[in-house]
This record gives sequence, C-alpha cells and structure tokens, in this order.
Amino acid sequence: MARDWSVATVLVARTGFPFNAIVYSTSPDPEGVATSRPDRVAGQPFWISNPTAGGGKMMNPAAFSIPSTVRQGTEGRNDIPGFGLTQLDFAVSRKFPITNRASMNFRADAFNVFNHPNFTNPAGYIEYGSFYLQSEKMLNEGLGGLNPLFQEGGPRSLQVSLRLVF
Repeated sequence: MARDWSVATVLVARTGFPFNAIVYSTSPDPEGVATSRPDRVAGQPFWISNPTAGGGKMMNPAAFSIPSTVRQGTEGRNDIPGFGLTQLDFAVSRKFPITNRASMNFRADAFNVFNHPNFTNPAGYIEYGSFYLQSEKMLNEGLGGLNPLFQEGGPRSLQVSLRLVF
C-alpha cells in the first residue's frame, strides 16, 4: 500500500514588478494623447492603507502632482514597488503496475494550496481618481494566456489525472 508514491511541492515567491504612475496629456500626434510621469511629492509614501482595496493598500494620490507643463515629471522610472507573488503548489502521485511494461499513474495536484491572494499592479493613472490607484483584479487574470484558473497567482484549484504509461 505504501509503495510507488511520490510527493512534489513548488514554492513561488517573488517581489513585485516595479512600475510608475502615469499622467495623460495632450500631444500634437494623430491621437492627441501623450503619457508622462508625474512630479513626485517629497515626504509622501507611495502606498497608503485601504482595507477595501486589493492587497489592503492603494497608491497615495498625495505622493504625486501633475506637472504644470507637458513634460516628464520628477518621479523616477519604475520606482514604485508592485505587488509580490507567493504561492505553494502541491502534488501527490502513485504508480500502479499493470504488466512488466505498462503502468497506470494517478496524480492529484493542488495549485495555491493556502489560497493566498495575489494582485496585479494598479494602472496608476493619477488624474482619474482612486479607482486606477488600486489593484483591479487578481494576478492570474492580468497575465493573459489560455486558462487563468491554473496560472500563477490564481485562487486555489485542484486537478486529478490518470495516465497510462506503456
């Protein structure tokens, strides 16, 4: 009963990808819009606590000001630390021999075992209100791809598989 079992775990932990706030302004190009960085207000933190926002925090609107002329602001490039990622995946499997040359493999996988929430970085449009200063979705929905259920940063999900090996 205790033969041919295997266990596998994968821990993914990383800091957040950096980003910066964005200011839309007028431009002579055909679409008429240019993006630039805002001015940084000294002494103000990038993040403030907000229990209703994803990740429990939002960008601090008082940390930025819109430049009075169309120019790049004083905020540094990619200077805001984004949301990190923490996820533990776990798998258990067993091999059932059928013949000398064939076997059946059973496997159960659990992704994000502790159901730890992981969020995308906010859009950072400072002139459009607080909606764009907080995370709008979970990380797995913001990565793109085929199936967000099994991408990193998603909610806990399980899968079971049976494989014939010959």
